[in-house]
Amino acid sequence: MWRPAVARRAYAGFLRARHGRSGLPWRVHEDTVRIDPRVRHLVPHASEEALYRFIQREIAPGDVVLDVGSFLGIYAILEARRAGPAGRVIALEPTAWSASVARRHFEYHAGAAGAPITLIEAAAGETPGHATFYEYDEPYVNALAAAVDVAGTPVRRSVNVVTLDDVCREMCVTPTFIRMDVQGAEFHALRGASGLIRAAGSKLTIVAEMHPQCWPAFGIDASCARRTIASLGLDATALEPGADLFARDGHIVFRPADIPK
Repeated sequence: MWRPAVARRAYAGFLRARHGRSGLPWRVHEDTVRIDPRVRHLVPHASEEALYRFIQREIAPGDVVLDVGSFLGIYAILEARRAGPAGRVIALEPTAWSASVARRHFEYHAGAAGAPITLIEAAAGETPGHATFYEYDEPYVNALAAAVDVAGTPVRRSVNVVTLDDVCREMCVTPTFIRMDVQGAEFHALRGASGLIRAAGSKLTIVAEMHPQCWPAFGIDASCARRTIASLGLDATALEPGADLFARDGHIVFRPADIPK
């Protein structure tokens, strides 16, 4: 008798046996990366087309990239390819499970013609310290505040919180590109990057995913977001022309004010 569940388990076991050590070749838009076969359901072949194109266009050889909220590390790998051997990528991921998978993915790509990737297991915030982190069965919604639109009771864990200013100071880097997806904490993370934003000046581009549905838990609303943008000396535009600036799951591009876009 045909049993789909048994067949799926057998296929998953085959993939782990064949690709567990070196990674399963997996297409992401026009790139092929190597991933842990167990997480292939979490790595879509084609999503966030505008963001993918933006990364392709904006990151140049030699760039220093911060990938904040790296999840499984796929964007960090793509960024490392664009930055090349003369560049550098620093990935931040607070979920221990996601960080372990990202580390495995980075190991699969070690020695490839890309920038070295450093992984920091921490959340980005306005001030350093420790905070409660909420983890769900859907790990892509894990955050420093309870999710507002997923079912289930989260597991609460304590995680390290760092500022991007401190990370860059300790690692002696000035980033030229930052990608951020931090589930509602985006403006706290930006406040913790005020020093590097000033230091980088016109060389810095930031692209951040917006999660306005999560903002109330962080004491943020649209007016507060706009004040923060202005106080940091940034200009903000929607990544996709015509989109609302604070559209849910949309992306904002931040550049120093008065710098051509």
